[in-house]
Amino acid sequence: MVEVKINARVRPSKTSSYKHSLRNKGIIPAVIYGEGITSQPIELDARDLETAIQKKGRNALIDLVLKDKQGENKYVVMVKEIQRSPIRRELVHVDMCKISLKDKLHTSVSVSLKGEARGLVNGGVIQSGLREIEIECMPAKIPDTISLDISPLDIGDHLSVADIPESPDFKILTEPEAVLVTMIAPRMAEQPETTGAEGPAVAPAPEPRQGNEQEEKDE
Repeated sequence: MVEVKINARVRPSKTSSYKHSLRNKGIIPAVIYGEGITSQPIELDARDLETAIQKKGRNALIDLVLKDKQGENKYVVMVKEIQRSPIRRELVHVDMCKISLKDKLHTSVSVSLKGEARGLVNGGVIQSGLREIEIECMPAKIPDTISLDISPLDIGDHLSVADIPESPDFKILTEPEAVLVTMIAPRMAEQPETTGAEGPAVAPAPEPRQGNEQEEKDE
């Protein structure tokens, strides 16, 4: 079931100056690709896409109406990659993939933890592992999230992908051994600091900073 409709236009230019001019108008550059179509640079309203992502998530099924000089074409698409500005987190560029509602697809879905873990009563600390898993399913059966009950979790226990209940709607592709959540003992940092014969411990030097996130995508 298609959930959102977005209008788009074929993008006439790939230059950086043109893409910057689009963003000043609230329009973002994008690319659409998929079976049966040639990769095509397009442009669309940033607010429309942001609203779709906020309401339906990254896996929203979008009815994309693409207009050009010859008329318009309609495609069912999903967002495959998003680029945002590193500071303001605004949309900068999006990749969209044309899909068929009749064929199974591979996608990522977030895992949500439900319940109150038993180990919290004894001072345990929840340590998150993998946040998303890969699944295969029909487009209309993509879940918003996959829930995992952590109530039985005690100190020293963990839950992995293998602990996710089976569902008739999707097949899990992520390795069963991948850890999703662990209950650990209270952190060592909470214990009183001690000073040895050589004086107080010195924190290691910070890692060199990595380069800034790329703001634009060259095509």
